[in-house]
Amino acid sequence: MDFQCPLCNALINVDENCPRCGSKMDDYGPVEDYFAPYNPYLDRDLVSMGKPDHQCIHLFACPDCGYDSRMVINQIPV
Repeated sequence: MDFQCPLCNALINVDENCPRCGSKMDDYGPVEDYFAPYNPYLDRDLVSMGKPDHQCIHLFACPDCGYDSRMVINQIPV
């Protein structure tokens, strides 16, 4: 059975507000995309970096004050 991140595939929306200034934070995608220049173009199984199975960790950042945080998104079976 295959699993996919519902946020990466636009199946869900996450509205997160910045704890510092209250602005809406932007989703900058999976954290592992930032570890190497070609990671966004590789198979997710290859770049999972040892994270727990069936989870996708997304980077959220505030465009106003620069605060950032990570959010674990549970993948769903497809």
